[in-house]
Amino acid sequence: MTGAQAGASGAGQVGPSSRGQSGPPRQGPPQSGPGSQSPWAAPGQPPQQPQQRPTDRSASSAWQTSPQQSAPPRQQSGPLSEGSYLWGSANQPPQQPVSPWSNALPPQQQQQRGPRHAAAPGGGPNQLGPMGQPVQQSPNWQYPPIPIPQPPGGARRRKPRKTPLGLLIGLVVLAVLIVGTGITLLVRNTGKDTPTANTTPTTQPSETPSSSPSESPSSAPTPSTPRGPTVDEVVKASRLYSIGPVAASKCVEPPYAPVNVPAAQVYYNHLLPCLNHSWWLALKKVNLPYRNPKALVYVGKLATPCGVQRSVRASYCGVNETIYVPFAIDNAYYRSNPVYARALMLNTFAHEYGHHVQKLTGILAASLSRQQNLAPNLKLQESRRRELQATCLGAVYLGANAAFTPMRGPLLDSWKFLIAHTGDDYSRPRIHDHGNRVSNYQWSITGFNSKKPNSCNTFTAADIRVN
Repeated sequence: MTGAQAGASGAGQVGPSSRGQSGPPRQGPPQSGPGSQSPWAAPGQPPQQPQQRPTDRSASSAWQTSPQQSAPPRQQSGPLSEGSYLWGSANQPPQQPVSPWSNALPPQQQQQRGPRHAAAPGGGPNQLGPMGQPVQQSPNWQYPPIPIPQPPGGARRRKPRKTPLGLLIGLVVLAVLIVGTGITLLVRNTGKDTPTANTTPTTQPSETPSSSPSESPSSAPTPSTPRGPTVDEVVKASRLYSIGPVAASKCVEPPYAPVNVPAAQVYYNHLLPCLNHSWWLALKKVNLPYRNPKALVYVGKLATPCGVQRSVRASYCGVNETIYVPFAIDNAYYRSNPVYARALMLNTFAHEYGHHVQKLTGILAASLSRQQNLAPNLKLQESRRRELQATCLGAVYLGANAAFTPMRGPLLDSWKFLIAHTGDDYSRPRIHDHGNRVSNYQWSITGFNSKKPNSCNTFTAADIRVN
């Protein structure tokens, strides 16, 4: 299955992306001839796991190993980790197993630091006695009391002078006059209800400040905040379209057949870092953010942050940036036609990774936002533009790495048969949200031949190209 519709599972969240498409009959194209070579194991036999040097984990804890004894962490740059089994020499086994799920650095040793200031030992300087001699410190020792000097002339006291009666009467009369005059002036100033012309100076200050400051700020130009891109600008003029050709990851097809769930998981674990490498280099050229997604093979039903996933669909969940792949579909096609199953697994995983590229560039969220305000028929068209772009982006990687997979012979023939028979024509129930088989074939061939994301701008394409 190659389609994955991204929906919203809640407010502000990006939901699951893919509805299952049944595709062509399981017989598919003719089987490969006896002379063709397949990197897959025979049916019924589990794949041989690559041998890896055992890793000593006895001193892995940061609490048991000092910083001087721990080896410095290896340098990494994006998903291309140093010493990876995908990018290193085939004759040199890896020093330790590298997980293809992420490119996180190993935990750093943390050095504990003590307090900034330590308490000084001992006490303060020696103390001196009243005469300047050093005194032994004792908890009961005290200075002698200082005598208070007496004033000269003995204890003779002076008699207080009496205030003349006439002076006291004059002071009282003067105070009465001053208070009475103040009361009279206060009554005259506050006794009138209607203001006269003399009150103009009191109203003028209140009018001038109120009118002048209110006019000056309104007339002065205010600085405008920069406007962010609209949803239409994000989907139609993204920097994704200026990347140019995508570099090959130089990865061969993983030689693990989906005979059981662990083998299928190992297949996608080896395929995931290959796409990580190519798309990390591509987004880096235009300074777009990049994060490694995750891949998970499941059986039956699986609860995810984007809802319940069922074994009839592969999907991409933008909430936790995880690609969910159903084991039942891969295993069923493998038992019917192994070469066709290889083409199906490569094409499906590359398509779902295309949704992750949309998530990193903001196209996925912007398209979902546009879709909410459209009429029902235009909502389906918006879904087809989003899904057909993911199909084209997946084909861009397959075309860029075609010489190393390699995409030739029976595998290439099976892939061409697959993209010519994929679309809403084969879906049950038939919902026109992923594009018909003609549109899927055209966008797949376009991305495969051009190897450029700018050929995948389905949001500016004519309506007839997104049927």
